[in-house]
Amino acid sequence: MNIAVCVKQTADTESQPILSSDQSRMIDDGLVWIINPHDESAIEVAIQLRDEHGGAITLFALGPDRVESALRQGLAMGADEAIHLRCDSMPDDQKIVADLLSDSLRSHDFDLILAGEMAIDGAGAQVPQRLGVLLDWPSITGVEELNITQNQLTARQPVEQGDRIHVCQLPVVIGINRRIMEPRYPSFKGIMKAKRKTIHVENVVLDSSQLNIESLELSKSRSGGEILTYEEGVAGKVISLMREHTNVI
Repeated sequence: MNIAVCVKQTADTESQPILSSDQSRMIDDGLVWIINPHDESAIEVAIQLRDEHGGAITLFALGPDRVESALRQGLAMGADEAIHLRCDSMPDDQKIVADLLSDSLRSHDFDLILAGEMAIDGAGAQVPQRLGVLLDWPSITGVEELNITQNQLTARQPVEQGDRIHVCQLPVVIGINRRIMEPRYPSFKGIMKAKRKTIHVENVVLDSSQLNIESLELSKSRSGGEILTYEEGVAGKVISLMREHTNVI
């Protein structure tokens, strides 16, 4: 079974973001970069499927030179190959992301494509579905359980009413939720092996974006809270505080 995993490098949520002078983007300097957690779980799923059914895992990542570190980490976890779709910057428009990924994926022979259901930075949750449309494959996202028997895939997708069970034939695109399983830590042996592997680079040109970010705003630091004890009249005090300090009421 040949599996592709689409990986996005995102800023660690513990990093302190700095905005550009026009407040249209985050400045890369000073940020700690990690594999998007949902994508990291997708790599773990791919490894377990590969170990069960055989085959190989190829990682795909779009972005500037710094993305190589995310691919190295995925290789250290146990992926077999990596392809870096290199461009000057990471596009915010998920249509462009899906278009570029699908162009590269289409030139290979995969049975299964995995990706995180969303990225923790933009949280657009569009890429898996867009890939399914562009490749003309079935796509299921938000998957928290996945099994493959012969050429048939069964996926569990939580919904408001309970769980929705999908059954379909391969090939298919799956959007993985990080709750599906905990990703492994790369071993020292895996890290050393990943350093020696060749990452294949495909230079890509970004099309004009259909999505334009006008401005970003950093979240305001929270002020100190007030602890209320349960006593007569406390409900009225809570309502007054909510009126004064929030827009809830």
